[in-house]
Amino acid sequence: MKGSRVILLLVLMAVILSGCATGSDQRLTKAEGAAVGAAVGGLAGYLIGDGRGALIGAAAGAGLGYLVGREVAKRKAEYATQEEFLEAEAARTADYNETMRAYNAKSRQELAALEEEVESLRQAYEEGVEEKDTLLARQAEVQKRIQENEELEEELKGELAIQEAIIEEESQTLPEDDPRIAALEKEVQELQANIAALNEGSAQLARIDERLSV
Repeated sequence: MKGSRVILLLVLMAVILSGCATGSDQRLTKAEGAAVGAAVGGLAGYLIGDGRGALIGAAAGAGLGYLVGREVAKRKAEYATQEEFLEAEAARTADYNETMRAYNAKSRQELAALEEEVESLRQAYEEGVEEKDTLLARQAEVQKRIQENEELEEELKGELAIQEAIIEEESQTLPEDDPRIAALEKEVQELQANIAALNEGSAQLARIDERLSV
């Protein structure tokens, strides 16, 4: 399972880091954007299993607690010892973090270029040298990316809820300075930061979307 997870991670990294900025406007084509979104969502779903991450991320209240508890129990049953379980979950979360560091870094570059492009498009439209349809087509691409970001954020929040539950449960039977708990806590803190960065990107996309409204 670990080998398959690494292969999927490498595939996603290749998609993210390869020619995403092509053409004079340095933007993703529709096909490339769909590939990035599908690869990110596919990896996140695979790591959690059967799409449970999105389901957990979207759940609330008692339903959330039940889904998280069931997933924690399922994962724990796959390992012979508590130590192996915690090491595996720290590695799983590290996979997420490695992926999201690359994704968020690439997104920041793309969004900076996109903001410049949109300002130029807006100015050209207001001066009467750009068609309304051009802005609307670009807006549709931006809205699709917002949706992909939101879906990915749900996946990540689901995983975050699972890892926080694992820390809470396993800490009850381990010393406060247990190194495996500490390693998992470190990865969870980074995952929280990566989710916040993803959310900031979504907010920036929403502002760009507004600038494209005509």
